[in-house]
Formats: sequence, C-alpha cells, structure tokens
Amino acid sequence: MRVYKDKSREITIPKDVNLTELLHTNAVSLAPSHLIASDSLTNRSLTIGELRSRAGRIAHGLNERYKPRERARWAVILPNCVEYIELFHALLWVGGVGCPINHALKPVELAHALAVSRPEYIFAYGAFLANVVEAIKIAKADVERTGASWKDPTVMTVIDRHSSHAHAPDDFLGSQILPVPHYTDTSTRLASIHLSSGTTGAPKGVELTHYNFVANVYQLYAHDPAQFHPACRTVAFTPFVHIAMTTPPLFFGPWTGALHHAMPAPFNMNTFGSLVSSVRPTSFQGVPSIALQIANTDITNHHDFSNAEVINCGGASMTPELVARLCSKAPWEIIQVYGMTEGAPYVAYQRKGQKLPAGGIGNFLPNIEAVLKISGTSDDAPEGGPGELWIRGPNITERYCGVSAEANAKAFPVAEGQKWYNTGDVCTIDKDGIVSVVGRTKELIKYKGFQVSPTELESHLNSHPSVIEAGVGAVWDESQLTELPTAYVVLKPEVADGQVARVLREIHDQMDGLVSGYKKLRGGVWTVTKLPKNATGKIVRAQLRDHLTGPCSLYDRNSRAKL
Repeated sequence: MRVYKDKSREITIPKDVNLTELLHTNAVSLAPSHLIASDSLTNRSLTIGELRSRAGRIAHGLNERYKPRERARWAVILPNCVEYIELFHALLWVGGVGCPINHALKPVELAHALAVSRPEYIFAYGAFLANVVEAIKIAKADVERTGASWKDPTVMTVIDRHSSHAHAPDDFLGSQILPVPHYTDTSTRLASIHLSSGTTGAPKGVELTHYNFVANVYQLYAHDPAQFHPACRTVAFTPFVHIAMTTPPLFFGPWTGALHHAMPAPFNMNTFGSLVSSVRPTSFQGVPSIALQIANTDITNHHDFSNAEVINCGGASMTPELVARLCSKAPWEIIQVYGMTEGAPYVAYQRKGQKLPAGGIGNFLPNIEAVLKISGTSDDAPEGGPGELWIRGPNITERYCGVSAEANAKAFPVAEGQKWYNTGDVCTIDKDGIVSVVGRTKELIKYKGFQVSPTELESHLNSHPSVIEAGVGAVWDESQLTELPTAYVVLKPEVADGQVARVLREIHDQMDGLVSGYKKLRGGVWTVTKLPKNATGKIVRAQLRDHLTGPCSLYDRNSRAKL
C-alpha cells in the first residue's frame, strides 16, 4: 500500500492535555487583557483572562446546580456570540460533551439533530425557544420508535430570558472557579458530537475527542506559525455550530491570541463590509459564494479592507482570471484550505507565501497520512492519483454516532491492519506533497463512461464577466441513457431581462471552446436567482436539479432532472 506522509514534519502532540488545560496555555505569551472575541449580537467582548475566569465560574455554577454526570451531553443551540464561546468551554470544563446545533433549523431538522446526539442539557437561544421545545417532542417520539428512550433534557435559555427556565450564563456565575480537570488519555475523552455537513442524506454525528481538537491546534500552528499571530482578526460569519468555525474561535484563537468577531446569521454583504471597516480584520473567510461576491462587486471600494493579510479559500477551484480579480480587491494573499468535520477540521493548508501549481491546495498538516484508492475498491490508484482519498491522523475522528455499524465500516475502512477515513474526495498528490481535489466520488458526473468534475467546469464559469457564481450538476437524458453536465448560473444584475438568453448562449459557447468534448454542457446553462448551499457556502449539488426552471441556453428542454 502506497502511503503519502512527510516524516520530516512530524510533531509531538500530547495525549494528556485536554481542551480546558489548553485554554490555560498559549502559543506565545499573552496578557490576561488580550482581546480574543467580540460580537454584534450582544455587543460584548471577551479577553483571554475573562474567558478563563468566566468559563470556570460558569462550570462551577453548573456543577453546583445540576451535578452532571461525567461525559454528559450538552446541546448548544445558539447564534454566533460571545456567550457561545464561554458556555462551550464551561461544559467542557465540567466534563461534558458539546453538541452544536444550528439554532435556525426548523423543528423537524432540530429534532433529527437531537435524536442523534440525545443531550441531557440544552443551551437554547431564547428567541427560538418554542422551536426547541417542539423539536424535543418530535425527537423523543423518533427515539422511542427505535425502541430506545431519552429523558427530557434540562433546557437553559441564553440571551433572551424566559421565566420558566434557568438563564445562562447569568444564573450560574458565582465567585468560585471549578478546578481544572485532567485526563491521562484525551483520545478517549469525547469533546463534541458535530453534525457533518454532508451533501447527501441526513447529517451524521461526528464524534470528536479532546485529542482531535488539541492535535489540530498543534498541527495548524506547526504547519505555518507565520500565518497565525496575536494580531490576527477575523469577522466570523460562518455559524459557530459548523466545524469550520468551531476550532478557530473556541480553541485556536484563544491559544494563539487571534480575535474572532462573531457575526450572526443571516449573512448580509453590506453588514459584513461595515464590520470589516470597524473590526479591521487581517484574515478573511473566503467561502466560495463570498469570495465570488467580493471579486465580482465593488464592496472593497466602499469599506476599509486595507488591513487584510490573507483570505482563506476552500470548496471551489478558481481560474487565474478570478484569482487575479480577487487579489486586486484587497492587499491579501489567497490561502487554499482543505478540511472536513471528520478532521476537526483542517487537513491540508497552503502556507503563507507558498506558490502552488494550478488547482493545488497545499501540503497535509503534520502527522497526517494519506492513501489514494481506485474508487469503490481498496486497490491503490496510480502514483500521484487521481484516486479516492483515505486519511488517518491524530485529528481524524474514529467513528460516527447515530449510524449503523455497516455505515461506520464503510466510512472507516481497514487496510493492512490500519483504520482510515474515506473522505469521498477524488484527489491527486504530486511529488512535493501538494494535494489537489478534482472532484467527489458521489458528485462526479459520468457522461457516456467519462467522468466529469463539476469543480473544473465551475472554475471556468465563475470567470465569465456576466456570472456572479455558478454550480454544475447532472441531468439524466433518457434518450442516451447518460448523465449530462449542466450549469446553473447567477447572472450579474446589469444583465437586462431581454439579454438573458443571448448571454446564456454566449456562456455556453465559451465553455464549449474551453473544455474537451465529453465535458461540454450538454444539459445547458440555466439561470437561477441563487444556488443551494450549506452553512459554509458549499454547493449542495443534490439540490441543483430542483432548479431546472427559467431561461436556458438550449432551445430543446426535453431532458429531465436525474432522479
């Protein structure tokens, strides 16, 4: 078996340091007054000294009031705010397991998350308490249908107080601090159950340990210490419940001194611009939809982006033209990032100043091993790939919860006595260890036996001057018994209604000239008002087929969406 690993970059990661102990150490010396968090929802701010003190006092109050059992599960159903950070640390301090859940979900969706995690305690955003209460009823019924039981959880409100519930953190803030816990093996101590942001099926519960998170913090800093420093500032709009914005503000930021300003949902570009002018961030979240909006609008002309150092991009490839356009908007350097919930979350990262080949992301973080497999088999792909990426390392989860043993075995295959995580991503790894993602096993379009990568086509579409953003999926052509690559584009507002058909045909014609025959957009180019995405801006390709409406570049629209 061919294993890709840079042994020269291995680091020591302690197994006896938990996340509460990590909170009391730093990568560099920080004064207790060093600011590490602020927010737009409650207009609060938090220093590293205050976080240590308040989290310990809240933990003491929770322990006195509820005397929770070791490893009790605590759901955190909150928007981005300072309270989120201190309550999550408090529940870890008291020996609990955090279960982050998006507060904006509908009751049925909340119920699924609760049925997977089955928390004993819930921190609930007071403004959405009714939804949480309804979700608990639905979840209990779902759990009971499986033959299991789940006791009614204790619900505490946050931000908006309700008289019928205890209110956190206020009701638990005493003068005493709970002693800092210590575990000899943090790889066996669960820290969170995160719902994966998978693009198909119901989300799975990803079990992440203290060791997984501590490892990712150590890996990131060792990988590129120049990129992460105490003067770093970020306007954090990705929900904290998502893994992409869990490790940075909760663990990595307090350890390195980086400040995260919590911007609650829903995202608004003008609000974001105003926060950029006031917070003066150095580091930006370049999720695909936001990066495209910045590149294709004049927002940087109206707000102060002059403090920018890096914009972290992941989830979509960009053409040189789009990269140049984005780079012209602010004095930042584009940093390519690759990660997943199962990796807590970062797996590969571009170093500051590192030059990459076209489509490259960067090197794996220290201590990560990888293999490339022929899709659907345990056979090695040709050296360098492309192949299905399997990984293992100290930051990688060992299992899912809420799924069958068969599902876990499929996601975590064993090869030559070693357990791996099958990412489902199709990747290449060059001689310098640079990783490139060329598609997903489940997302690759198969046209008459040829595999077509949606991300490649999207990179071309996103560089067209009339396109704000684009997604590519497949439609099924019954007459040819094959999938057809199909594009969905959001056009710029200056494209008048009477010009839409002509512009779509121009985009289609340009694409035909850029790609090989089997990659042509035989399903057409369709205009849509928006693309379906998850919380971090990743396109949900399974839902693209629902958008076969409106103008199209084709005259013949007899094809139907793939079932």
